Amino acid sequence: MSTICKQCSTHLDLCDYHVASIVLKSFKTAGKLVIEKTGYVHDTAAVVGDAVIKGKFRGNLVADRSLTIYPTGEISGTIKTARLVIPLGTRFRWHEPIRVRTAEIYGELTARLHADESVLLASTARF
Repeated sequence: MSTICKQCSTHLDLCDYHVASIVLKSFKTAGKLVIEKTGYVHDTAAVVGDAVIKGKFRGNLVADRSLTIYPTGEISGTIKTARLVIPLGTRFRWHEPIRVRTAEIYGELTARLHADESVLLASTARF
């Protein structure tokens, strides 16, 4: 699935991608990138609408709308997102500052977090 922007005639990919194996590919989509527990995206750049990380990602990740990191997820490289979600059971550590518009933390986040709008800390959250 794809479309053309009516204003600038740019091609937009709208596909969702599910990765369950090792992939050496860059992604550029307005859809969702889901890396399953068995998935490994290696040395790549990804610009996506939403990212769900249950497996491993190594590279530069830009999630325009949201980034959700599950307990089995591992990320190395750079991340940029508007909304960060840390589900219950996840322990996520990040050494660089994370700048977001909003964040929802249900699990554990160890990072310097800069939110432009709001941070939701659930009763189960550790920050």
